Amino acid sequence: MRLQGTIQGGIRVKRKWMGIGLLLIVSIMLMAGCGKKDDTVTIFMSDKESASREAIDQIQKKLDAESPDLHAEFNYSPLFDLQKVLVEYAAGGNSIVILPEDTIKTYSKDGAHIPLEDHFDQTKYEDGVFEGGVFVEGEDDPVMGKHLFGIPVEDLKMFKDSGYAPKGMLACVLVSAPDQEAAIKVLQKLAEG
Repeated sequence: MRLQGTIQGGIRVKRKWMGIGLLLIVSIMLMAGCGKKDDTVTIFMSDKESASREAIDQIQKKLDAESPDLHAEFNYSPLFDLQKVLVEYAAGGNSIVILPEDTIKTYSKDGAHIPLEDHFDQTKYEDGVFEGGVFVEGEDDPVMGKHLFGIPVEDLKMFKDSGYAPKGMLACVLVSAPDQEAAIKVLQKLAEG
């Protein structure tokens, strides 16, 4: 009996510390976003094959120089981790995600990305056209349909110019983007160079 009580007490203590740890992580994430400008388009990017930080910095500088009215910032995770990706989707602070195609397609089923065919020529980006969910007024669940959800990174001029344009990666605008119009403008700038 005494051993069982000791084990149960140990489990309660572990759960308490895990809860405190989770609360600490969430607090740090919230504080990390406090220093950013409200109109910043945050681009979360993670690749299964580590990207060149220099190339991303080069793209960031070019965006800053050529589009002073657009404030974009890369949030790059060099280590691809599905739990990290889930947190980035759930946190709601990102406007654009650049991730492997299979990950994008998984989240698109749940209506996480906006259709882009009104802003881009979908015949030019056929690899970004696939079945996904779109939230429609009056419906509780996303309605499945074929749309242009992502722009292949290999077709983004700024990425090509930097020497880093990996295949199998898509750039998408999130439904939860704080400013979808600004996010679309940044994605257009990345595409046009």
